[in-house]
Amino acid sequence: MRRIGIVGAGQAGLVLAIGLRQQGYAVTVFAERPADEVRAGRLISNQCLFSPALQRERELGINFWDAEAPPIREVAFAAAGEGTEPAMSWRVGLDRPAQSVDQRVKVADWLAEFERLGGDLRIRRVTPDELDECAREFELLIVAAGRGAQFDALFPRDDERSPYREPQRAIGILYVTGELDVVPGLTFGMSQVGEFFLLPGLSVRGPVHGLGFFGVPGGPMDVWDGVADVGQHYETARKLLRAHYPWQAALLDDARPAGPADLLHGRITPVVRHPVGTLPSGAKVLAMGDTAVTNDPVGGQGANMAARAARAYQEAIVERADRPFDEEFMHDAFARYWRHARHATRFNNDLLAPPADHILATLDTAQRIPEVAHRFAHLFENPADYEGWLGDPEAAMAYLRDVQSGAQSVPGAGTAPVVK
Repeated sequence: MRRIGIVGAGQAGLVLAIGLRQQGYAVTVFAERPADEVRAGRLISNQCLFSPALQRERELGINFWDAEAPPIREVAFAAAGEGTEPAMSWRVGLDRPAQSVDQRVKVADWLAEFERLGGDLRIRRVTPDELDECAREFELLIVAAGRGAQFDALFPRDDERSPYREPQRAIGILYVTGELDVVPGLTFGMSQVGEFFLLPGLSVRGPVHGLGFFGVPGGPMDVWDGVADVGQHYETARKLLRAHYPWQAALLDDARPAGPADLLHGRITPVVRHPVGTLPSGAKVLAMGDTAVTNDPVGGQGANMAARAARAYQEAIVERADRPFDEEFMHDAFARYWRHARHATRFNNDLLAPPADHILATLDTAQRIPEVAHRFAHLFENPADYEGWLGDPEAAMAYLRDVQSGAQSVPGAGTAPVVK
């Protein structure tokens, strides 16, 4: 029975650990906190899992919340203009519902499931200096400890794949409850100073809505430093809505914070790291999840990419059979993951830049041609379509000319303006 160690107990590490245990591997997970402390702690993140990631959980039988978590069936987009109404807006249904479950719920339940399956759970914070000791115990050691500075030296930045060196957004997230007059899905708002989102989810306290703001650093939405409690966060959120998304000014009038620990502030530098680290002994360790590829949450890709990583690494481990988990294997495992992660990373990084003319033209055309809205909304589910479409200005404009020409040829379809 091959022994595998995983440092970190988040979405990536636990999905991999449970999948490997189900296939008979001897797996040890190093977690910083036990399940009850995770469940009672502060908000970890806000996530929206789309169908491919949800499918992986269902394949493993760890989709414990499908009957409780509200389905996310639509995407509603609006962009701020000069007045109180959005300059452009549209909404479209998702082909397959997405879902948002509080990571405190997921991690706590998955830790219990991992132990139920006979996994070795050790509640211990592992530092970089202790990795050599851990590596001697396992045939393969994976570091899935999330983002943070402690393992940066072990997994250096990949400059060719990392266009940013500083955080691109100031992030503030709050869970709220109460009556909210919103679409049954993901609401996304864009302005020159940042973005906001709202989506229904399941938290440790039951149904909630997650409300997030992503402010351009130094701008009027970069306001979270010094915000200490949920009451102050709630009032700050109301001010931001009134100032930058006035059509949503009354959104929180009948809502309230879900709980005293249900808020999160931060700044994240998007970065791709070299995935194989060398310890002082010469032993090799493999990075996974946010430890390997960290994306700003504006594109909603973090947890979805964690699920992709867990699948890719498990497939690589199983295919390796009894051959050694050497450096070549580690690079190949990451390359398997990067084949998809590169699309999500490009999509997410481009969202952080001011929208180019072809992006604005696409969002505007989506108001009149549902096919365009549908295609854009499904980038969040699968960004593989992005690079050859919106990642290429000429291809994007050619597509708009084609769809508008087709719309004009349909009787009763209206007269959408032709894109030049």
